[in-house]
Amino acid sequence: MRQTLDGEYGMQVSRISFYPESKIENPKSGVMSGYPIELKMEGRTAVVVGLGPVGRRKGAALVAAGARVIGVDPAAGNLDLVSLAGIEVVAQPYRAEQLHGASLVVAAGPAEVNGQVVADARRIGAWVCSTSDPEAGDFNVPAVWTSGPLVLTVSTSGASPALAAALRDRAAQALGPAAAGLASLLAELRPLVLDRLTDPLARRQIFQEWADPRWLSLWTEQGPDAVRQALLQRIDDEP
Repeated sequence: MRQTLDGEYGMQVSRISFYPESKIENPKSGVMSGYPIELKMEGRTAVVVGLGPVGRRKGAALVAAGARVIGVDPAAGNLDLVSLAGIEVVAQPYRAEQLHGASLVVAAGPAEVNGQVVADARRIGAWVCSTSDPEAGDFNVPAVWTSGPLVLTVSTSGASPALAAALRDRAAQALGPAAAGLASLLAELRPLVLDRLTDPLARRQIFQEWADPRWLSLWTEQGPDAVRQALLQRIDDEP
């Protein structure tokens, strides 16, 4: 189980959950909201400009997500190499050409540098976020909690990363270990359903039944083996 520690800017392993700023306004609240997605980063290049504590966290999360990560910071030579593991460090002042080939850019330096990074990233068509001015970028990364295949994200659309992190922690505590365990078990059994059942309606019915909260209760009360046996029996009962 892993929790991010940096508010709304957490990232999950192998994918990143984030909110591109699509600027869709909620007519009731007037709040500008984004479009939440998970971004696959395997094989893509990400550039992090600024390798302070926030930038290093962003870089580490992107490395964990499978991205090639380039970190730009003129003071990088003075940093602990352990905190830069997996990051290709460029110990130079920021220049626009350092963004070449980037799919994703994180501006995590001083505010004046971040503003230039955002402008340069947009010129080359790369998604960019600014840690000093979230509204200036294209996306905000929500607070994230992951356990196995289960990913929980909470966003306040940049209004309060601290509140997002607090709500994430409360929600994760409420879900407990049963939710992640059940998600892992369903991921294991899904190929079995697809292999054994050829009727699309039968498949759909089973997958819908898997969402029933009773499985979480059974997991908590009788343990994972009881849930596994019940789910396997349900598959076997299909003609």
